[in-house]
Amino acid sequence: MADGTRARLERGGAALLGDHRRLAVVTARLRVGAGVAFLLTAGPLARVTLGSTSREARAAMRLTGARDLALGLGALTTVKERTQDAEWVSMGALVDGLDAVVLLGTRRLPLRARLIGVIAAITAVTGLWVSQRLADERTESDRSA
Repeated sequence: MADGTRARLERGGAALLGDHRRLAVVTARLRVGAGVAFLLTAGPLARVTLGSTSREARAAMRLTGARDLALGLGALTTVKERTQDAEWVSMGALVDGLDAVVLLGTRRLPLRARLIGVIAAITAVTGLWVSQRLADERTESDRSA
């Protein structure tokens, strides 16, 4: 990779991590996209993730999709409006943490499910961090008002 490209990528990554509000928007958009994907492709995602295309596995994927779509749209709206943003982002972090516990703690799931559990744990920690920054930002603005 050329040095100029690498430098731009590093600056972009640092800017994203340094701007918690932008990170919240990106995370919310990804959650909306994942929700739509889970709703529309429940069968293939169930097979890849859980190793099963049973009716129950497809229903679980659709439930997850509906949940993520609702949480993503709520977070996206509130982050843009600067109202209840920390609460919506933290609820996404909570369900990601619960997903991680279930996927990492359930016996006999495929390795792919475990990998998704690790990703869920990472997004839970990231979401918690972002929600804390959003709450701190609100507290600071309340003090100055």
